[in-house]
Amino acid sequence: MNRMIERLLIAGLLVLSAAFAAKAQKAPRALQISAENLNAHTPRHADLSRVLPGDTVRYHLLFTNVSAGAVHGIVLDNPIPAGLRYAAGSAKADRSDVAILYSIDGGKSYSAEPMIEAVVDGKREQHAAAPELYTHVRWAIRGDVPTGAQVRAEYDAQVPAVIAARSSLTK
Repeated sequence: MNRMIERLLIAGLLVLSAAFAAKAQKAPRALQISAENLNAHTPRHADLSRVLPGDTVRYHLLFTNVSAGAVHGIVLDNPIPAGLRYAAGSAKADRSDVAILYSIDGGKSYSAEPMIEAVVDGKREQHAAAPELYTHVRWAIRGDVPTGAQVRAEYDAQVPAVIAARSSLTK
């Protein structure tokens, strides 16, 4: 009788451990964001944990449709980290049905070409904002993303180079 109870307990433990193992497996995440320093291979980067002035950091976004059906109207927003500047023309996606938009106001509004207002000869004029003013990048996917499908997007941001000020003491 004890042997039978022991076998039932072992069988029950195996079922429980299988159930816990299934729950412990991580479901795929819908959005993963990673970054890489494109200059990390240069000799000045002995410490790979830091970015230095003049470095370019590439941000990768990977959206995976983890739902049971196709999804529509997916929008990926990514703020440009403080201290970095958007590298003009670097935003890309691996689909042709993606509109790439930019914000210069902290993500409140987006446009393919954000404009700023300037006063020139006493007149107010609209001018394209310099890419260094961009605060966010947005990828708006127009088509459906089927179950299990992925959308890849990326952009580059640069650490501004430090410019040493000249003074009369260094002449």
